[in-house]
Amino acid sequence: MAYQTLYRKYRPKSFSLVFGQDVITKTLKNVIKNNKLSHAYLFSGPRGTGKTSCAKLFAKAINCLNPKDGDACNECENCKSFNENANPDIIEIDAASNNGVDEIREIKNKVNLVPSMSKYKVYIIDEVHMLSIGAFNALLKTLEEPPEYVIFILATTEPQKIPATIISRCQRFDFKSISPKSMKECLKNIIEKEKITITDDALDEIIVNSKGGMRDAISLLDQAYAFCDEKITLNDIESLSGNITLKELISLFLDIIEKNYDNISNKINTFYSSGKDISLICEKMVNFIRNGILYKKNIVKNVLDDDKNIYDRLSEQNMYIIVDFLSDTLTKLQKYYQKNITFEVQLIKLIDILNTNTLRETKEESKNNVPRETSYEENKNNVPRETSSEKNKSNVPRETLDNKNFENISKIKEIRINNILLEATKNDINFINELWQNINDYLINDKYKISAGILENSKPVAASKTGIIITLPLDSLVNRVEKIYDNSKDLLKEILNNNYKLVYISSDYWSKIRPIYAKKVKNKELQYIDEKQALDELKSKQNNNLLNEFGELIEMEEF
Repeated sequence: MAYQTLYRKYRPKSFSLVFGQDVITKTLKNVIKNNKLSHAYLFSGPRGTGKTSCAKLFAKAINCLNPKDGDACNECENCKSFNENANPDIIEIDAASNNGVDEIREIKNKVNLVPSMSKYKVYIIDEVHMLSIGAFNALLKTLEEPPEYVIFILATTEPQKIPATIISRCQRFDFKSISPKSMKECLKNIIEKEKITITDDALDEIIVNSKGGMRDAISLLDQAYAFCDEKITLNDIESLSGNITLKELISLFLDIIEKNYDNISNKINTFYSSGKDISLICEKMVNFIRNGILYKKNIVKNVLDDDKNIYDRLSEQNMYIIVDFLSDTLTKLQKYYQKNITFEVQLIKLIDILNTNTLRETKEESKNNVPRETSYEENKNNVPRETSSEKNKSNVPRETLDNKNFENISKIKEIRINNILLEATKNDINFINELWQNINDYLINDKYKISAGILENSKPVAASKTGIIITLPLDSLVNRVEKIYDNSKDLLKEILNNNYKLVYISSDYWSKIRPIYAKKVKNKELQYIDEKQALDELKSKQNNNLLNEFGELIEMEEF
């Protein structure tokens, strides 16, 4: 006899063998026991959760000659014919391949024929959401008033695609994802009967990868059983599922913490080229950090040393940032074809976000840990004499110290900002904004993927015919895009079909200077400043600090 896959071999033959859907199976059994059958049912829920199995068991039970407690006896002639797929009164239809009006009309023509050997003729229409609008309309009247011996069972994974007029004519049962506990119980039953040797962590990995779908879990177990000669291990399941090993996951997080951009890029490309599923890797990272949050909250206490090393190096706040960021990344991965490039850019961006947050936390901790100031009475006899240099230092205004970085940035970039705002118009910025979203199309472009990844979250805030002011959420992103200025300029030239001069600034910096320039624009105080002339003046003053930075900005452009 030909080999039968495990999920078909162990398809439940009675309601008692259906795992994880106790409420639904109990309701269906009571319907049969109390003879309260409806003419149409809708079974909806995720794939592999028992919809089709329950539909078949229900069809068999209502036609059983000797039902026991609402379940089929599996011994009568009707049950035997059903188990051998030889019962002509139970008709299964795949709506994915039979979704036209003609197929539904054929059903309408045949429903008037009485059952040949059973009490009820049952139509099980799988993936019913795939029917066309015309097919749904053709089915509507028949579904509402079928002959008393006809029952329809519609199964779907996407009930939102089914017209409300169809749903309203059915009794609806929503199947839920199978719980890990129920799934483990079912898998252990199969493992025992098939005499499969498998480690506990490998079994847990099967459950995680199946995402609540029993059929997926049994199929993965079947695949692993065929793949392994002796014992099924965690590495075997990770290899088959397209996921990475725990060791590889730890190494990836270490690279994120230690800001190893090159290592991350190489690893993502290696994972992709070896057939790993990028979405599964992202999900595994989310689950890993989720366990770390539980560890920080003392909900989970026993963790591996390697895991603990990562958890201890991440603050709780950074863990929340990682979970939120990777959850958004999962959504993005569903949109783009080259997932490896999207994932690579997202992880690089994550490093910058974590680094900025860590610096902020460090500053806050330093502020909170300032020693208590003692009173004059406590210290008047112990005050050391100030040196002249210390005295001068203490007299520097606090405002000047805090704004030092802000002043430097403004000196370097204010000339270009001035010139762009002098000629900026609403039409120019509206034109730029309309085309800006096309940056996403270049996330899979080998030449521009890094620039596109950085600029994906950027925002043009002002534009003229010759220049654009672009804000980014983090200073670190501003620094990174300025290091690849030429590449970003070429990218925007291709998107905007114009060779603009660019100036990158942080959103915080823009919020500071915007009201200043708005006032100057209103009062018509802005005047054009020649960039090259300004550069020559800096050279003549030999201001090396500003010359190096300002010169780099100006000389990026051709005069």
